[in-house]
Amino acid sequence: MNAKLSARALIALSIVYGLTVGVLAMLHVASTTMTTFMIVGAIVIGALWTVRGLLTGRGRPS
Repeated sequence: MNAKLSARALIALSIVYGLTVGVLAMLHVASTTMTTFMIVGAIVIGALWTVRGLLTGRGRPS
């Protein structure tokens, strides 16, 4: 997977996560379920962004 594709996939995943949190909030899901989903989702997405950043590097400075 190249850097552009991984960035697009993570952006899409982040948007879907945000929309899911919004829908769950509108449906008044129990706060315990909502809190657990938000914590786990944020950790997973944050870890994926971190791994992507570590593996892609910044390239050579100009």
